Amino acid sequence: MTKRVTGLASRDELRRWWTRFLERSGAAARAWAKGVRGEYHGLTYARVTRRLAREVFLNPRRRLALYVLVVASWSVFIVWGRILVPLATTPYFRPAPGFQVIGFFENPAGGLFVDSLPALGTWSGILDAVAPFWYAIGPDGALTGDGLREEVMGLARARGLRVMPLVNNLKTGEGNSLDAVRDPEARRRAVQGLADLVVARDFDGLCLSFELLPPEGRDDFTRLVQELSRALRARGRTLSVLVFPDVELPPSVSGAFDYRAIGEAADFVILRAFDRHWTLTPPGPISPLGWVEASIDSLLRHVPARKVILDIGTHAYDWPLDPAAGLVEYLPTYAALERAVSAGAEIRLDEASGQSYFDYRGAGGVQRRVWVQDARHLAERAALARRKGLRGVGVWRLGFSEDEALEELARALGRRP
Repeated sequence: MTKRVTGLASRDELRRWWTRFLERSGAAARAWAKGVRGEYHGLTYARVTRRLAREVFLNPRRRLALYVLVVASWSVFIVWGRILVPLATTPYFRPAPGFQVIGFFENPAGGLFVDSLPALGTWSGILDAVAPFWYAIGPDGALTGDGLREEVMGLARARGLRVMPLVNNLKTGEGNSLDAVRDPEARRRAVQGLADLVVARDFDGLCLSFELLPPEGRDDFTRLVQELSRALRARGRTLSVLVFPDVELPPSVSGAFDYRAIGEAADFVILRAFDRHWTLTPPGPISPLGWVEASIDSLLRHVPARKVILDIGTHAYDWPLDPAAGLVEYLPTYAALERAVSAGAEIRLDEASGQSYFDYRGAGGVQRRVWVQDARHLAERAALARRKGLRGVGVWRLGFSEDEALEELARALGRRP
């Protein structure tokens, strides 16, 4: 009969093995103790300890040997670390980072929409990651646009920043590319294309930003997030999803977001806490402080704080006080403040919202009001994110603010530019 080999399969064998191990260990310990006492001629253990200290640890020549032993031990530890480091970089073993700052990046688009690269070069010291707006998803799920710039990649890598491109939906056609999430084949194409992209370009992850999807796309957008998250994690990358809050905003803006399901699937949820008032509303503060806090509290009912990043705007809106007298204009903050100086307008602080505004007369004598997200706004909302225990903040976008704003942010976070 052939005996089946099972090693330590049974409890009896394990018990017998453990008993033999203890017996042999005890015998070895007793033999060592006997040898030590024999070597030191029957001295007590206290006297043996003192003699060991005097002859080994206080002996200069033997201290050198001890030092060599310690150095050798540390060297072995470091060598083994070469094996442990790759494990630490996988999504399953990577330690959770501390408070994070993401800089959203834009290529130059002409006019007031300047290149974010100079701001990235100047302020990279306060950032942990950069999210360039380089790609979009069309209605058929195909990847469109490739604004990748090697100088941006090189600068980010040289400064130790993670690169997580922003991926938008195209705001064209019915439902703002709703078919990209509603049609299973388009969704599969989008997921596969983005998963291949992060590997080919060696990105650290992606930031998914689908805006103004109709509420009926809620479940399908959640499926896109879940499928993309699985694909990126399988490749050791992260997924961040940008959402608008559900406080005082219409379903056309927030109705497509299942916050709990998105929070469970994604690595991070980035709360875009701005545009409470925007081009389709009457004039008003863009990001009232009380509204931001209420929006954070609402999101934290569904998503843990360790996953939430507060996105802070650095833009302004310029409204005609008479809606029939002109169009609302979107401006970078730096341009809005320059407009105030040019018009000789006094910038006021609205205590209720914690935001700045000014009035001036535009072309044709039209009375206009500009609400601005300036330096004070950025610092106060970053401090709020810290108080709420959030994972970090985002700056929307690099190059749009006045320089003082990022200086204030650095001071609020205790970071050096």
